[in-house]
Amino acid sequence: MVSKKRSTGEVSATRATVGKATMGALAACATVLFASSAEAQVIQRFALRFELGAGTVLSEHTRAVRGYDSAHVQLAPRLAFNPIDWFSVQLSINAGFFLSNQANVPLGQTLMMQGGLRFEPMIGRVGRLFADGNFGFTMTGDDRRFGLDAALGFEFQAARWLGIGPVARFHFVKQDPQNSFPQDAMYWSAGLATTFRVPAPEAVPVVVDARPVDTDSDGVFDPDDQCVTEPMGSRPDPARRGCPIRDTDRDGVFDNEDQCVNEAQGEHPDPARRGCPDGDADSDTVLNAQDQCRDVPQGDRPDPARAGCPLRDRDNDTVPDDTDHCPDQPGAPHSDPNRNGCPGLVRVQNGMIQILAPVYFATNRDTILRRSFPVLDAVVDAIRASSEIRRVSVEGHTDDVGNDARNMSLSQRRAWSVVEYIHGHGIAANRLRAQGFGETRPLRPIEGLRGRALRDARAQNRRVEFRIVTE
Repeated sequence: MVSKKRSTGEVSATRATVGKATMGALAACATVLFASSAEAQVIQRFALRFELGAGTVLSEHTRAVRGYDSAHVQLAPRLAFNPIDWFSVQLSINAGFFLSNQANVPLGQTLMMQGGLRFEPMIGRVGRLFADGNFGFTMTGDDRRFGLDAALGFEFQAARWLGIGPVARFHFVKQDPQNSFPQDAMYWSAGLATTFRVPAPEAVPVVVDARPVDTDSDGVFDPDDQCVTEPMGSRPDPARRGCPIRDTDRDGVFDNEDQCVNEAQGEHPDPARRGCPDGDADSDTVLNAQDQCRDVPQGDRPDPARAGCPLRDRDNDTVPDDTDHCPDQPGAPHSDPNRNGCPGLVRVQNGMIQILAPVYFATNRDTILRRSFPVLDAVVDAIRASSEIRRVSVEGHTDDVGNDARNMSLSQRRAWSVVEYIHGHGIAANRLRAQGFGETRPLRPIEGLRGRALRDARAQNRRVEFRIVTE
């Protein structure tokens, strides 16, 4: 008895050996059949699907015209190709078998030849959620009609080569509107879907040397080294084990000390920000480290005693103190040194050439009256004497009396008259421009005013202004 049990064990071992040999032979055959990995990858993209379901009719057409009963069975084989893992195109043959309520036709049949698309994303390792749509021609007896179907289902990953799970499908067949019963055929089914695939080969485990490796020979073994091929050197990065401290902008200042990691400090480093280039906040070509007036450009007249600063101008009339004959009283530039910067008919202040006497015109005309020539000559002197006044906008304004459009035109023409006068006295045309605003920008509001107060407000609103243009 003992010898028989041993013989039985030997037989089992032999069978296992034979099984392993058989699997090896099949694998060898597959290798021969798909000689190249490219061919194998193409084959793995194909899938063969089968679907079996049962359902009921949803429209009266099938019962009324064909005499089919409600219950039916659907059987569909499909050949699919996956260009990408979650999407496939497929060809289908969908056969339907309907119980018949006619004595001479025990079983009704439909046959659909279809093409379609299927979306089938993998849900973890559980399986694939899928939705598909197919369309083509449906043959019922001698009839040929356009038909389509759509389905939703889930296939569990039963094996690497097999998916299986539930599916529900809706069927639609378009009918001839000339039919005596012109209703489209619709029915549904639910059942079981299966998919067979050629599985990708399993990864072959590779035996590696278990001993630790230090590829860059910096004393930090590869499993712990965040820069495997780059030695950490004499300045290791405390935040990245096995890595050197980087100098991203290659300016000689390492990133852990560089306040401008992505911008090289260049030839003029900022003494207050390590690794950063020095800036020029006021864009006057004097770098911030040397600029004693960082927010004020030095302009055309830099102060030799203060780098990056303009010459001092205590009264802010654009005339520097060293040439201003009246440095504490706002005035205007003048070619006469004894009048330069002193009060007169005009003064430069707050970006304006402010006139201390109005410009008078003939009533409702753009003709300048002679009594306004002195103040305009003072404007000409100020523009001519100052290089800082590069351009002037002459702006005309009217009061609210009269038509709005007429007032706008009058203010524009008056502004042009003043520009022509200034240009005629030696100021280049490209330093002047004229603009009329009509009654749109009153200097004083007139609402609620009466009598003399109203007349005074309107007189102030009728004016010409000289704005210094900086752009």
